[in-house]
Amino acid sequence: MHQHMQAPWYINAICTWALSMVIFCGRIRDLFWRRPQSRQGYADLSDHREDFYNRRMYQRIHDCWNRPIASAPGAWIDVMERTDIDGRAMQTKLQLTGRTMRCLNLGSYNYLGFAAADEYCTPRVLQALQDWGVSTCSSRTEAGTSVLHKQLEQVIAEFVGKEDAIAFGMGFATNAASIPALAGPGTLVLSDALNHTSIVAGVKASGAIVKVFRHNDMAHLEKLLRFHIAEGQPRTHRPWKKVIIVVEGIYSMEGETTLLPQLVALKRRYKAYLYLDEAHSIGCMGERGRGLCEHAGVDPADVDVLMGERSCVYTMFFFVKVWA
Repeated sequence: MHQHMQAPWYINAICTWALSMVIFCGRIRDLFWRRPQSRQGYADLSDHREDFYNRRMYQRIHDCWNRPIASAPGAWIDVMERTDIDGRAMQTKLQLTGRTMRCLNLGSYNYLGFAAADEYCTPRVLQALQDWGVSTCSSRTEAGTSVLHKQLEQVIAEFVGKEDAIAFGMGFATNAASIPALAGPGTLVLSDALNHTSIVAGVKASGAIVKVFRHNDMAHLEKLLRFHIAEGQPRTHRPWKKVIIVVEGIYSMEGETTLLPQLVALKRRYKAYLYLDEAHSIGCMGERGRGLCEHAGVDPADVDVLMGERSCVYTMFFFVKVWA
């Protein structure tokens, strides 16, 4: 189990004090300067708390974010310099100085560099755009499925060792749209506490009962599995139609991998399904880039659903093991 570093108490106290002072000063200013009002007959565009944050907190330091770049998003990027607002909260327009800074890119999911100019990929991408166009202008279920989609899905399934695959157009939608198709009323979902918001959205939309276990805490997960499987569904206590464990391969904000071998052991013991989000691990982990399964020495057949993303590595997939 991973050990998380805890900030000293005085660091927490200083941060809390500083944030409290910013909020207090902002409230005092609002007593003397009225907040901008919406036009008569129009609803507010934002909640009053969100509006307060934007005006009195974010605007004072907004030059620290949303930095424009003048290069491809590779390992190194050219960041365009802007004027410093120097704490002036009401100055919202930032002027470019015309200079750039060469910076190490630590905030990109372009792990393999395919989003930048690549001597192998770039010419093929341009040729594909010329041959096939930018979009089919239709959903996959209507007239949007082409020969390329079928070829892509076949290659993906062979690459990860699965029976079949479905290519989605967006990583967030892969989780948000596929989880409701796999889970529903009568399903128990065990979700890691640090799962991505796309997983949370998908589980909420499914109508399943969700129980959250502490991050990478296999003892807590087993405790929840044992208790809720024994209890059954709420009120009726009937057996669950499905029990699904949902985790990520690599948690992008923490940089930690899930404990896949232990998860597979628990899944087998309690006859549950395992949904593994490999958005940040597929293509980057394993000797041949086949993700966490290869890295951890786990047979892909032991993972019921695998998911990966193009925005992080190369393309968005939803790897499926056909469920009986």
